[in-house]
Amino acid sequence: MKTLITSNLLKFTLTATILTIIFRFGLSMSLTNQMFIAVFICAVFYAVLMFLSGMYFGKKEYYEDLPIYDIGFRFHLCTFLAYNLISFFWFILGFQSSYENISNIYITAIIWAVFLIIHFIYYLSLRKSSIKNLDKNDIFE
Repeated sequence: MKTLITSNLLKFTLTATILTIIFRFGLSMSLTNQMFIAVFICAVFYAVLMFLSGMYFGKKEYYEDLPIYDIGFRFHLCTFLAYNLISFFWFILGFQSSYENISNIYITAIIWAVFLIIHFIYYLSLRKSSIKNLDKNDIFE
């Protein structure tokens, strides 16, 4: 049986953690200095870099391990955990701007959790059919 935690998933999680810390720093600094265009630019760069890192490590994962549908869910879960944990600790440690409110983090986490649950249900519904059309030699080592 293949492992759920792979080196590519760990590398992606580390990358997501670093990008999120940089994003939180840029967001807080931009808000503190009331540079609202910089907030938008920071968010766009964060989204693009997260997408590219997910695509890069996801493709590596796909080619190095079996092409099973759970790749997307595992990456989605790690992104959710990395972003929300860092955001919560950002506030606990007092790094936030005076223009930031922790309720925004709660709302983001709740909305994102709903989409994560939908993704999990989708993953469970496709789990049994996800290995169809694969060569038996690829499945059994």
